[in-house]
Amino acid sequence: MAEPLAQLLRALLAREEPATVGEVQKALGERGYGALLALLAFPAALPLPAAGYSIPFGIGIFALGVGLVRGRGTPPLPRRLLSARLPRLAPTFWGFRLLAWLELLFRERPPSPQGPLRLPAGAMACAMGALMMIPIPGTNTLPGAVALLLGLGVLYRDGVWTSVSTLAGLLLLGLYGAVAGGALRLLGLLGR
Repeated sequence: MAEPLAQLLRALLAREEPATVGEVQKALGERGYGALLALLAFPAALPLPAAGYSIPFGIGIFALGVGLVRGRGTPPLPRRLLSARLPRLAPTFWGFRLLAWLELLFRERPPSPQGPLRLPAGAMACAMGALMMIPIPGTNTLPGAVALLLGLGVLYRDGVWTSVSTLAGLLLLGLYGAVAGGALRLLGLLGR
């Protein structure tokens, strides 16, 4: 069983000389995909209008999905970013308590997102990233929410949440497909 995330990050970020992004990435290993997915999806999952981030964040989520599908061990990050030092956080920082609480909902359960679920999880991340790039207001929240749950499932190696979010993504793809088909039919009727 993997070391709890809150404990791992507390050890890295509360020490005298805080860790670099590269050290955190190395400690997270394959779970780094989940951390980045959740980080990029979080703003889109909020039902608040905010222009400008959905396309670049969607591209990032799509790229992380490709990395998962290809089976890369850790997400590729620029060297300059890997050497950046993170801020030192007090061991009592509220974020560590929040992560510890999340670990009650998300915990390591089979099937592993790093094993049999890696390909479907990566494909779904690609699909949600693509949906987030649709430049229509209000269309990013649901794909963002699915990508957030998917990221947390991968981060915590929780096969149950990874499976649930993948199924939710399939339903969402069906919904978007039905709406697009209906819109095309409507346009076809109006064009006659």
